[in-house]
Amino acid sequence: MKVSLQWLNRYADLSDVPAEKIADALPMIGLEVEEISSAGLPPLEHVVIGKILSFEPHANSDHLSVCRVDVGDGVVRQIVCGAKNFKAGDVVPVALPGAELPGGFVIGETKMRGEVSQGMMCSARELGISDDHAGLLILTERDLPIGSPINAHFPPADTVFDISVTANRGDCLSIVGVARDLAAYFSKPLKMPETPEDIAPAAAVPAENSLLKKLEIESPNCALYNAFSIRGVKVAPSPEWMRRDLLAVGLRPINNVVDVTNWVLMELGSPLHAFDAAKIGGNEIRVRQAREGEKIKLLDGKEYALSPDMCLIADAEKPLVVAGVMGGEDSGVTEATTDVVLEAAWFDPANVRKTSRRLGVSSDSSMRFTRDVDPTMVAAAGARAAKLICELAGGEISGPRISLGTLPRNDREIEISGDYVRERCGYDVPDAAIEDVFRRLGFSVSGNGGAWRVLVPAFRPEVDRPIDLVEEFVRIYGTDTIPSAAIPAPTVPASDAPAAEFRRKAGALLTGQGFAECAHYTLRDADELKKCFGEKIAGALALANPLTSEQSHIRPSLLPGLLDALKLNLAAHNDPRRLFEIGTVFRPQKDGALRELVSVAFVALAEPVSRTWRSREKIDFYFAKKLCLDIAARAGVAEQRLVFSSMDADATPIWQKGHSAAGSDRARAAEIALGLVNVRLARQRWDIEGNVVAGEILFTQEVFRGSGKRTRFRPFASFPPVTKDIALIVDADVPAGDVADRLKATAVKAAAKQFSVEKVNCFDVYEGKGLPEGKKSLAFEVVFRSETKTLTDAEVNRVFEKIMLDIERAVKCTVRR
Repeated sequence: MKVSLQWLNRYADLSDVPAEKIADALPMIGLEVEEISSAGLPPLEHVVIGKILSFEPHANSDHLSVCRVDVGDGVVRQIVCGAKNFKAGDVVPVALPGAELPGGFVIGETKMRGEVSQGMMCSARELGISDDHAGLLILTERDLPIGSPINAHFPPADTVFDISVTANRGDCLSIVGVARDLAAYFSKPLKMPETPEDIAPAAAVPAENSLLKKLEIESPNCALYNAFSIRGVKVAPSPEWMRRDLLAVGLRPINNVVDVTNWVLMELGSPLHAFDAAKIGGNEIRVRQAREGEKIKLLDGKEYALSPDMCLIADAEKPLVVAGVMGGEDSGVTEATTDVVLEAAWFDPANVRKTSRRLGVSSDSSMRFTRDVDPTMVAAAGARAAKLICELAGGEISGPRISLGTLPRNDREIEISGDYVRERCGYDVPDAAIEDVFRRLGFSVSGNGGAWRVLVPAFRPEVDRPIDLVEEFVRIYGTDTIPSAAIPAPTVPASDAPAAEFRRKAGALLTGQGFAECAHYTLRDADELKKCFGEKIAGALALANPLTSEQSHIRPSLLPGLLDALKLNLAAHNDPRRLFEIGTVFRPQKDGALRELVSVAFVALAEPVSRTWRSREKIDFYFAKKLCLDIAARAGVAEQRLVFSSMDADATPIWQKGHSAAGSDRARAAEIALGLVNVRLARQRWDIEGNVVAGEILFTQEVFRGSGKRTRFRPFASFPPVTKDIALIVDADVPAGDVADRLKATAVKAAAKQFSVEKVNCFDVYEGKGLPEGKKSLAFEVVFRSETKTLTDAEVNRVFEKIMLDIERAVKCTVRR
């Protein structure tokens, strides 16, 4: 809705408040500013009042005229003009050479079809006053001094705020409503417009001199209807001030009668409608439901089929208006109208909304009715419009207004205390300030001592609870008045601190590796769980009363959600191809109970994301294993405590058989699954082509309770390590982890107490040419170190020879020499 600042100032004097400050205040009180523009005549130089002395047709054009114009400087100028709405003696605005009109159009002395033109006579649109470009702006009747600047005879340009009004603030669909909030915010007095209800006392039946013989309400969708009879009007253009107001807020002036209804609509927010009394069949108005098959041609020029659930204003013969939506073309006011029936009514918001939607017709009236127009303003708005019509169109009110129905809603009283407001605001504020804000908003306040009874007027139907009053107070008192205070750091319960610390460390580790964090719902689809984890697990995790079939089971793993996200990223060609999540999952136990576990899961596309000159780390099984071990270490689970074995891919189909592994510690407080996601499942369910490497570590709460223990400092080694490599040929289905465990045990036994075996690490796996079929080569590095001396090659080689002999007996393998 467009709001004129000059119009606002008539009800709340904001003349000392800069427009920029008002624009900043509007969002603070809940009215978003979508655009700020200007309306009216901007400051213009070299644009003066001129008089057309004479004119003649252009010799070389059939649509141009050559005019002789006096601009008050003693020189008669020749100006070529294309308009046709002027005559000799007319006074018009003239832009002289050097003038710059709105839009950056600079006027100069030019030749038009061979004739010199020493300026330009202007239309209203060329001056920025309105969109009227039908001809010149004729100012003859205003008796203006020739040669005087045009800005001396027009008010300064108006500032217009285009605001977005939310559905619950129907009161702000009026100039007065916005002025009320701004007056309250800036602590200015509110001056309400005159609403002379006494000019037409109410009567239930038409008087003898009334233009109506009968008025009936037959529809349940009309609670209140007022009809004013006005005789002897003369339909003509509206005065300049009203035209200017309407243009500023985006409405097109039509005539003095219709413009009054639109002007009062914008001022008070109460829709009105003016009928040509001569077009009301039988001189009666009936508010009724539409009949099957009825049609009406509305003011937009289109014919609409009506249905029985729509409320109409009809005469004895035909529909006149679709109630609350739009008037009919055949009953509107025209230049020939002399008698007017003015409607001021209140229609059911739900019915107006439904009718407007079904017809596909939206109007300023329907927008206000659907947002609960103030029922107490109906009669007052009608009386104000009736008085203005009499003043501007020369009519006379005939008889009392006919009024049927009752107000549909009363004011509401809410009890509230200062303590209640302060508790919800979170800061101290005096009782007097709270009460003052309520009164500035138009609420009646009674009581004292910090406990009030607040009477909320009918124009604020959405305020019906104490918390709504708190919101109103904060909105007007201003969030910028909240005192600054230190933000207390959130405290983590001691029992949760280790788990929270682990989440932080694990998240930092993964983001450091280029992973993006995700968060998903804890409920999953039944079919998904069956295909990924089997019937047994899916059956144990079913909800008794799921809301939807897509969210019927609690999740046993974070991996399906991560694969969903990876699918979306690939489809949208988004960069994050490495994703992780930390959350809660549930696994069934042997006794049927569910065990709640903390899960850290990740997925990564094995193929490179983009081409680069720099080689990237290979994304494979070993990448996933290293990442899982690093995550486990952050939870205090050392690599030495974990035992790995081949994954039973038949029991957990989400994993690719032969390319995945499972690991856990002895207490099963930490369980790891890692490897390649089932290629066929990834393609069929997630449309992912290529290999996806994944890992998931499940932790019990016992792990975190143990991870909070103090760690003991261990000094750095004083002597260098010695590294020896060994390659073993083993069966292709033998897990490298099993071989590494046996190799380390063999090395520790061989070294005895001479020195320590610090690490055994598999750094290469080879299958292919040069090896027997069904075999693979595993290359390990064995790191030795002494805490008391520097080891010699002879000492290490002697032990290493024994290791090579012993490992062939401990593991079915052959040492590659």
